[in-house]
Amino acid sequence: MGLDTVELVLAVEDYFEITIPDAVAETLFTVGDLHAFVVAELTRLGRFTGDSSRVYELLRDLIVRQLGVRPDEVVPTARFVQDLRAD
Repeated sequence: MGLDTVELVLAVEDYFEITIPDAVAETLFTVGDLHAFVVAELTRLGRFTGDSSRVYELLRDLIVRQLGVRPDEVVPTARFVQDLRAD
């Protein structure tokens, strides 16, 4: 993982108050992968409200701020390195 992706993982962990183990972070290639993990982790912790679209919106905003991309670029199939130019 490059610096951009490490900083994004840290921002997601901080915002959602979850932990993303390094071994898991290395398998999260797309925005959809990250979204699914965050929803699953919030569910496991008993903190999921049932609104996955709200979780997605919050993730999109974090990704836009961290990576400096446009909101319309942040789609579930977008790959962090190839499509969103994270290092």
